[in-house]
Amino acid sequence: MNSKIVTTAIALVLAGAAAGCASWDHARTASNGTEHRSPARTLTDAEITAKVKAKLIADSVVKARHIDVDTKNGFVTLYGDVHNPREVERAEAIARDTVGVTGVRSSLNVIG
Repeated sequence: MNSKIVTTAIALVLAGAAAGCASWDHARTASNGTEHRSPARTLTDAEITAKVKAKLIADSVVKARHIDVDTKNGFVTLYGDVHNPREVERAEAIARDTVGVTGVRSSLNVIG
């Protein structure tokens, strides 16, 4: 009988912990393109990389097919070749404005 109570209590605690970890506000995009998210969930580096890359692809200024994104502990590094300084600035701004990004370093080369 006691083992059933202990097992049930442990199951309830684990279920509650899992539910708490999974609860977070879905990303909402403001009119200026920035996202807002509840701090209850931390994004993984892979999720951050995917979000930055998707935003770069969707942007009309940046030629994202030439930009690689690397994320480590929320810090994003941009690599690749772009055609003008405006693309560099826009790519950096997109990365910086992505939820979960703690910093941005650009290693983008302007090739003309």
